Amino acid sequence: MTPEAVVKKIFKLEKNHNLFEMKVNNIAFYQLIRMQLYYYIVEEKKIFNKQDYSYKNISLTIYYIIKEVFSWNKRQKLINNKICIIQHSREIDRKDIYTDYLKKIIKEYSILHHSAGQNYTFQTNSINYDYFSLLKKILSLLGFSKPNQNKSVNKFIKIFKHEFLLDDNFENTMYSYIQNQINAYKVAKQFLKKTKFKTIIVVNSYSNQAILYAANELNIDTIELQHGVINKNHLGYHFPKLKKNQLLSFPRKLVLFGDFWKDKANYPINNKQLISLGSPHFDENYSKVKKIDKRNKNRVLVLSQQTMQRYLLDFIKSMVLNQKNLKFTYKAHPKENIKFAQNFLKNNKLMKNVKIIHGKQNIYKLFQKHTMQIGVFSTALYEGYSCKLKTGILVIPGWESMKTILHYPNIYTIKNYSDFKKMLISSNKNFSSAFFKPNAKKNFEEFFKQYRHF
Repeated sequence: MTPEAVVKKIFKLEKNHNLFEMKVNNIAFYQLIRMQLYYYIVEEKKIFNKQDYSYKNISLTIYYIIKEVFSWNKRQKLINNKICIIQHSREIDRKDIYTDYLKKIIKEYSILHHSAGQNYTFQTNSINYDYFSLLKKILSLLGFSKPNQNKSVNKFIKIFKHEFLLDDNFENTMYSYIQNQINAYKVAKQFLKKTKFKTIIVVNSYSNQAILYAANELNIDTIELQHGVINKNHLGYHFPKLKKNQLLSFPRKLVLFGDFWKDKANYPINNKQLISLGSPHFDENYSKVKKIDKRNKNRVLVLSQQTMQRYLLDFIKSMVLNQKNLKFTYKAHPKENIKFAQNFLKNNKLMKNVKIIHGKQNIYKLFQKHTMQIGVFSTALYEGYSCKLKTGILVIPGWESMKTILHYPNIYTIKNYSDFKKMLISSNKNFSSAFFKPNAKKNFEEFFKQYRHF
């Protein structure tokens, strides 16, 4: 079974069983767990590598929760701001690459920081939401919002358990997911009622669905900044045949990298709510890449992903078996298990062929030094291609998400060594510039200046 097959089956079940209309305590629970459900299935079916959450530092989480309790006066001031920003964990030089330029425009804002032990770049205007995440967990432990007696929940579990041949662990896991999300929504709504937020700007809506659900119910303006690939296999954005503006867990506006992305999914909002502005982070780095040409034509850049690690390492191994002198730069994902990759290369005697780069380094510095890149469905593939890197899409689970760009020049599908060698020796044609709208900083200024003065 492929990721695409899983997604198509989920769409069919949504249509046949009206899953979006199922409720617990008048809360439409299915939309809150849709992405978690998908991840659970693809991991259980061993389609993707299981994600490792060992990078969380629980002791630091507890420390910052305690610190938040004793910072009451500061928090009271911050909840009176009109703009709230929920950042992304992808940072370079301790700056969130998606919201850094936005902050320079808006100036007065609060950051809702819920790290869950992953990211501790607290700023003077950060509200530590870990405190409220803890409240959610306490509610769940005390049995609040327990969904196992709800007929709709049990019907939903029965449907998926049967269709995907899942074991009894699925039932308990879904009960837990639903309970946690409902309690997260309740905590978020109580928190937001105490604030004066007029607008919430979020990076990655599907990781913040409970907050968005509550915010939309309270008529707080919600905006998402695109952070990754969007396509019709992505359950965070593609909602076929769902009525527009009926999904409370989705933002009311979506800021896109460019016009290219407007038709890549059936969004649950209208076209006028899709706003194409570009990426200030891309524009700034692209201008630097253009000025430098120190590229190594004999080394291939590998763009890893947390769930693709083993597939990519096996691919490198098979390529080197065919051509001993191949050289790769392995750019690890920020949340990837680097030790596993290092041990794999060592055990398979590939250390001379592969250089590992830690996931937090600026990827544009690597684009400056390479002419070719390979990967599966990483956002960085679009960035690298736009920086004029010949691009290979590996035909392994998840590659279907990239079908919409395979007709572009200098993009190759790679199933085997023959395909890989063809990419290596092929001459470049003119690259497309479709993925990122130019003049992003100017576009951001013009759109977000309305949020300066509430």
